[in-house]
Amino acid sequence: MGQAFLSGFQKQAGCAASTRIVVVDPDPGVRTRLEKSHGVETVREIADLSIRPGSSGPSLVFWSVKPSLFSDLAPLLKEFPVAPLGVSVMAGTPLSRLESALPDWRWIRTMSNLALTRGEGMTVLASGTKASDEDLSRVSRIFLEMGRVMMLSETDFDVATALAGSGPGLMALVVESFADAGVRHGLKREHAVFLAAQMLRGTAALILDEGIDPADLKGRVSSPSGTTIEGICALESHAIRAAFINAVALMVARSRAMSNTDTKGG
Repeated sequence: MGQAFLSGFQKQAGCAASTRIVVVDPDPGVRTRLEKSHGVETVREIADLSIRPGSSGPSLVFWSVKPSLFSDLAPLLKEFPVAPLGVSVMAGTPLSRLESALPDWRWIRTMSNLALTRGEGMTVLASGTKASDEDLSRVSRIFLEMGRVMMLSETDFDVATALAGSGPGLMALVVESFADAGVRHGLKREHAVFLAAQMLRGTAALILDEGIDPADLKGRVSSPSGTTIEGICALESHAIRAAFINAVALMVARSRAMSNTDTKGG
């Protein structure tokens, strides 16, 4: 996620070539790779950060760390001479905790998925109490370089995480199941995977780009006594929709539990 954000930030129009970007990462291999591929400065730890003479300090700090590390890292920046805009991609870390740890900062919380690396990501944004409309617009432009963006209330983040954040895992299971079925009936696995994955991409494009309602799309494909309706009936006999609805319910509950535990410092 951190590297995907870095790529998007460097591409977006508001990032001049002269912009100083510093990445903090304890892994020397990661630092070397980022220096070569992105031309950025890197340091091993927060204590190594420095502000150049005449500089006002960082204007944006992107937090892509394990949520459990935030409590230890935040105090290291509390005495920083500037209060930048903080962008968090930490799961289960509410704005209230971010603002409590670094109250002088302006905060925007985000939730994205792995497709950011292909420019097809889905990112949800929520503003903290001190973030301005300009701050929200700036962060939105960055993530628009990597997919689509939606503004939501933070109270909706757990549901959005289940649908857009965890959803790729469920869809991968769907593609794998289609591929297994194709192999069972004689297709080579690579052909079956390609057919299923491209079908999923095309279906999403029809819904997103042409605005076709999923129920209407299903109706268009389902000819009387045809193959599609036969498959739909087979899935319905196994309560496929109820299975997906229950899966999302469990993911939402898990996300909420993570947020509550994190809020208590657990």
